[in-house]
Amino acid sequence: METASHHSRSIGIDALFQYTGSGVQFFSGMIFYLIIVRMFSTSSVGAIALFLAIIGLFQVVFSFGLGTAAQHFTSYSIGKGDYASAARVFYKIISFGFAVSIAGFAALFLLSPVISLIFLHSSYYAALVRLLSIVLLGNILFSILNGTLLGLQNFRLTAFINIVIWIFYYFGSIFLAYSIHSLNALIAGWSIGIFLGVGIELFLILKLLSRFKGQTNAVSNQSLMKYSFPVVLSGLISYGAAYADRFVVAGLLNLSSLGVYNLALLVSSAIGFIAVPFNNILMPKFSELFGKGERAAISLNVKASSLLLTSFYVPAALGIAALSPIVIELLGGSKYAAGALPLAIIMFISSLFVPANILTQAIASVRKTKIFIYSSGAAFGANIGFSYLLIPYFGLVGAAIGFSSVTAATFSILYFYARRENVVSFDLSGTIKIWVASLVMFAVVYVLVYLFGKALYILPFYITAGFFVYILMARLLGLFKKEDKELVLSLFPADYTRIRRIISLLILH
Repeated sequence: METASHHSRSIGIDALFQYTGSGVQFFSGMIFYLIIVRMFSTSSVGAIALFLAIIGLFQVVFSFGLGTAAQHFTSYSIGKGDYASAARVFYKIISFGFAVSIAGFAALFLLSPVISLIFLHSSYYAALVRLLSIVLLGNILFSILNGTLLGLQNFRLTAFINIVIWIFYYFGSIFLAYSIHSLNALIAGWSIGIFLGVGIELFLILKLLSRFKGQTNAVSNQSLMKYSFPVVLSGLISYGAAYADRFVVAGLLNLSSLGVYNLALLVSSAIGFIAVPFNNILMPKFSELFGKGERAAISLNVKASSLLLTSFYVPAALGIAALSPIVIELLGGSKYAAGALPLAIIMFISSLFVPANILTQAIASVRKTKIFIYSSGAAFGANIGFSYLLIPYFGLVGAAIGFSSVTAATFSILYFYARRENVVSFDLSGTIKIWVASLVMFAVVYVLVYLFGKALYILPFYITAGFFVYILMARLLGLFKKEDKELVLSLFPADYTRIRRIISLLILH
């Protein structure tokens, strides 16, 4: 086992690996979509999008929150120094995992004719939906195994596996589809990619857990279900909350408006990959601290990680907001120009409440997952309410406000309960400085776009100018204190001199 001091010095490298893994998954998916748009007809592309949505919905239900539970209980056991219990937790969770994944497979397989008619308006796709049940089976198992590896805090190994698997998942399916030119081949490629991941992770986890010996107090089935069930229920409500505004747009406006709005949402969701590595690393870390009985340490880590996430997310989001007309035209052309303002609104409001990602991990780590039911319910109600109230009068701008209300409602509920659990603290002064620096950057880029126009070839200049303006303002405002610099640099081993130098020069001078 790694020593604690060694692990604390290497967590920065773990974070870089996690960012790389998330980036590869995101860009592989983006390239996948760009290729299939040119490879298949518009109706087939629409069917592929619905296939992924169907898998996502069924995975929320039938994964039963076991991936999150695996992260928490494994790291909790490690925090208590009970490594044998971590092994028992895995064997219990994977047993449940096989059961629920087979149930999900059977449900999707048997319901395929109905699902084909409801979602795809034709019985033609029933056979393809049956094939999707195989992908669903693999996705559920992979999510549970991935959660276990994260719980064991093998962040680099997890990132490397994700890099390999998502490349196989997307590009393998493209290769098969190009060779055979059918949707069956595309789904077969997904199946091969995800089950490759299942096999690799299962082998590695069993190898790792074989080292954990000794007596153990196993987690009870009741504790496991009490933790997981709210995750499932809140996941379903959150799924509805995320899509509510789109259904209202389709009902009150038209499909053309929905197409424009969807592009804005696609761009806004892309920036979410910034938060994924934070979520992957912090959940196991917080659970380990909870196992040690150190709630105060969780609160301090929430404070530091929230500031760090805000310092990444806010300038990136406001940069996209300033460049939204160019970004929208680059991806969709001038006919999608109406999506620029909604995109800018979503970027601004989501930036205000981005620490909700950190609060989610903190609350999950202290086993208060029932709070997620309250937060997702509030998010669903806010989106429905604002969408029906504003879309008839403000169109896509109203939809953007409705969608953004999800993050505001979620943050409000999570913050209230995190305060009650004593697991939250924020650096208000540092957050204000980040916003000041980001708003100055936004203003400069917005003026440059106004002066020099929306030509695509100028986009790299705008991005570079915005980056250096933010760095300059960060230095002038003293965004990070000396102790912050030393803390972040301590996360990287001394032999990573180039990374440490870049951090010192660009951000933490």
